Amino acid sequence: MACLARRLSVFLIIAGFISLWELGRPVTLSAAEEIAPSPPSFEKRVNVKKGLVAFVEVKAEEPVTIYIMYSTQYTKYKATGSADGILEFKNITWLIYPIPALMEEQTVYFVSFVPKGGPKREDILLYTLYEDIHARIDRLIKGEEMLRAGMEMAVAGGTEVIRLTPLIPGLKVRLDFSGDTRFVIVKTIDLARYRKGVKSFEQLYEESDLKGSEKGINFSTTDFEDLYLIVRTPGPIRVKSAIHATKESAESGC
Repeated sequence: MACLARRLSVFLIIAGFISLWELGRPVTLSAAEEIAPSPPSFEKRVNVKKGLVAFVEVKAEEPVTIYIMYSTQYTKYKATGSADGILEFKNITWLIYPIPALMEEQTVYFVSFVPKGGPKREDILLYTLYEDIHARIDRLIKGEEMLRAGMEMAVAGGTEVIRLTPLIPGLKVRLDFSGDTRFVIVKTIDLARYRKGVKSFEQLYEESDLKGSEKGINFSTTDFEDLYLIVRTPGPIRVKSAIHATKESAESGC
């Protein structure tokens, strides 16, 4: 029974993060404390009926920041302007975000803010594709690999931390960089040590197996812990990631 419950939780994760597009997306998530006082340049509501998963694609010619809010968060945001605990995707030019509605209908709001001189409202495009959750899970169990999550973002230079959210073993991850850069992929505990100054970028780079100074890397996840990409580059680059779900990732819950 415990195994069954765990498998259901894994399926919920998978169903919420499988996508159709061929290349995609990192996942830069952070908990913002407060949204800038300027009005949003873009605001859309997406409704998803029970039994479906919606894949929301956002495109922008220039980098934008996207806040993703469920109904209670959106109500609080409208009343107070606070974005505490809200998903924040910074400096993105392309994003596909999945919204699963396995147990009940879901409503999610996409609110974007742009830097001064950035793209106009009409230059930020949003498309939504709906799929049956159970049909997608069946395809995965039968051995088909499918994109689970991803994003493209702009890094101006210096050091940037990007959160990857695989969550389960057996996923295939592809990271691509538009130029040569030094990068290292670490777990939560090492990120905490890095942010507290206990470990330097060079120490993490020396100790990690997932690192490089080229334009890309492929690897598979081995446990349930989130990973963080630390990028160090002398100039502007674009970072793109694609996370594929596999049969192994579906079966890793038991």
